[in-house]
Amino acid sequence: METAKILPNSSNYPKEFWIMCVGALSFFLSFNIVLPELATELRHRGGGAYVSWIIPLFSFSALIARPFSGWLADNVGRKVVMIGGCIFCLIAGWFYPMVGSAISFLWLRVFHGFSTGFTPTGFTAFTADIVPESHRGRAMGWQGMFNNIGTTLGYALGAKIAFHLGSNWLFYFSSGFAAIAMIMFQLLPETKPYRTERKKFEFKFSALFYWPAWKPSLLMGLVCISLGTLLTVMPDFTQMLGYKDKGFYLSIYIATSLFFRLISGRVSDKLGRAWSTAIGTFFQIISMALLVGIASKYILSIEIAFVTSALCYGLGQGFNAPSLFAWGTDTAGDLHRGKAMAMIFIFLELGIIAGGLIAGHYAVVPIVPAGISEESIVGAYWNYSAIFGVNLISFLIAFVFSAYQIIATKKREF
Repeated sequence: METAKILPNSSNYPKEFWIMCVGALSFFLSFNIVLPELATELRHRGGGAYVSWIIPLFSFSALIARPFSGWLADNVGRKVVMIGGCIFCLIAGWFYPMVGSAISFLWLRVFHGFSTGFTPTGFTAFTADIVPESHRGRAMGWQGMFNNIGTTLGYALGAKIAFHLGSNWLFYFSSGFAAIAMIMFQLLPETKPYRTERKKFEFKFSALFYWPAWKPSLLMGLVCISLGTLLTVMPDFTQMLGYKDKGFYLSIYIATSLFFRLISGRVSDKLGRAWSTAIGTFFQIISMALLVGIASKYILSIEIAFVTSALCYGLGQGFNAPSLFAWGTDTAGDLHRGKAMAMIFIFLELGIIAGGLIAGHYAVVPIVPAGISEESIVGAYWNYSAIFGVNLISFLIAFVFSAYQIIATKKREF
């Protein structure tokens, strides 16, 4: 197939970019819409002891897929990778209502995770293909904004659909949004750089990983530890604080991140990637410090601190994500862009897996009195102070690393 040549010379991105963004929104909506209800669904199947594995299992299979998705994106095509991931989402959504045991439910989570192992690698490489480096930070900001709109809508709609229509319809909606994403991605041209010969696949580190992107990858892993913990424990923590909406904190942080992604993209393009990540991690240090204070009962104005924490976390994510993806693409030429994106996503998944396992390590097994259902003991499953404290430490390390990169760059300039 002939590769489409779309090389805009200004910030006026081509229509293909916006079609891709709408497809990305629908894809993120598809797999996030089920998240607020997954813990409840697993407990209904007798798997309350395995709730902390919901996120790590999903991310583990995504991690397995990442190196292969990078190779496929560079050697077969961006569209194949984008559409392939959507197929996993579509199938998983139809099968969730059919599984009756906790073990089957967890295996389906493993299958579902392959979706994010493929699709984001494809459309991130697609963005890098059609947008010049001078505007790449802003383009990643726009792309991330659409991703976050999908995630926010997922958190906001998931519990409501389950309440009014039932959990089965929630999963069917998930499949429907995956199908819409497939249609949008099918409309796109193929932008994979032309090769005279297709490179033979080799199962070795040099073929699967792109080590020049290790700096943004390491930072991505550090900042995503918190994602693994928050996706696991925040629905319970939110309910424990008296909020009926399990996705309240998650919705605030993602909505906030939307407003800062475009600003952060400009900061990243003008000042440098490390400046943007330093700003982002600084605000996330504040966010986790507030959560530690709430969990340790050192803060009296819980509602103000809780909302402020979500705002600071979202601001930090808004600065971190676009800069790290742009930083990753900066390290690669046209022929290795897919592998560079896969490398970033590999560390993203490692961070999320680590976060989920950390949450599991600090899990508290509640004593359930006879005649009371396990789901009714709200928020009693975690040592929140320790979990948020680990997040705080990871952000401190990321901030120091970003500051070091700024100083090192200044020294090279002189």
